[in-house]
Amino acid sequence: MRSKIHHLALALTFVVLLGVGTALCLGRALDPVTYSKVEKRPLATLPSKVTKEELLDGSAMRAFDRFTVDQFPYREFFRSVKAKFVLYVLGMKHNNGYAVEDGSIAQIETDFSRENVDYSLSRLSDLYDRYLEDTDASVYLALIPDKNYFFAKEYGYPSPDYKSLKSQLRATLPEAAYIELFDTLTIEDYYKTDWHWDQSRLCNVLTRLGQSMQFADRLPKEYTPHTLAPFCGGYHDQSALYPPPETLTYLTNDTIDALTLTDYATGTTSGVYLPELFASDTPYDFFMAGLQGLQRIDNPLATTDKELIVFRDSFGSSLLPLVAQAYRTVYVVDIRTVHPATLGSVLDFSGKDVLLIYSTTVLNTKTFK
Repeated sequence: MRSKIHHLALALTFVVLLGVGTALCLGRALDPVTYSKVEKRPLATLPSKVTKEELLDGSAMRAFDRFTVDQFPYREFFRSVKAKFVLYVLGMKHNNGYAVEDGSIAQIETDFSRENVDYSLSRLSDLYDRYLEDTDASVYLALIPDKNYFFAKEYGYPSPDYKSLKSQLRATLPEAAYIELFDTLTIEDYYKTDWHWDQSRLCNVLTRLGQSMQFADRLPKEYTPHTLAPFCGGYHDQSALYPPPETLTYLTNDTIDALTLTDYATGTTSGVYLPELFASDTPYDFFMAGLQGLQRIDNPLATTDKELIVFRDSFGSSLLPLVAQAYRTVYVVDIRTVHPATLGSVLDFSGKDVLLIYSTTVLNTKTFK
């Protein structure tokens, strides 16, 4: 009798769980989530219609598989359980490409995409040929290592051929003066939960740039650090590990406080730091409003009339408020957002300092216009 009750209880529990699970799945199917703030990407949804060709070639079923995975109830909870089990129980080196060492998270890449790198370098070459060739501009070039470089160096992870990427970049723009930054950084200079570097730890980078570009003597010597918390970088959620939040540190002094940032797309003017954006889904946008096409930093306290044009990615957002102290005006361009062909009517490159500074991560994409 006791055995029958036990089996009945198990059967009823299974039926209840199956029913609840089915109801939750149907609920998500009828009202799917279109965007994941955690992963910062759109989630798969069911197509409005399926063609006969899609059924025959299997693409319809593949789309349905993506939909069921993306719309699974309590997906983030199960992602976290799986990630921690793989890393901390099974002892695997990484989960879905994310690895953790000494509390720092990195996205591990074993190789650069030749197609992506060739595309990025071709866009930079076109940019140089269009605006910088046969001008009197002083052109400089710098490459920023991603955290994967340090994970390989410090912890023995596989990594792409960074030396080859440097060589390719320098060969693409041989007229530009290359500034080596790899030896100015360590893994501690990056946020633990994000791929970006920490502005308060860029002294060596700023010094190297200043010496190479001859603006070091125009930089103030004193800074006041300020903090914002909690800071959860992009890897915090994307890795599904959800470690403790960090603190974002930024630097000020009289010169930085006086800087003004103008956005050409909106015509708005602000400071180089935007505290209201720290509470957004992308808190690193606190620095210079993040991904913007064309901006201008004006320095009313400048002791020079020198002007700088910078082509950059998001790493430049926290670096350029420091660099801008040494110039009267800094023009900031992100060719992932604005097409280079539109710049000729706005920017005059003659006599300017020009810096092209990009992370290895961005060169391994096809995001340049």
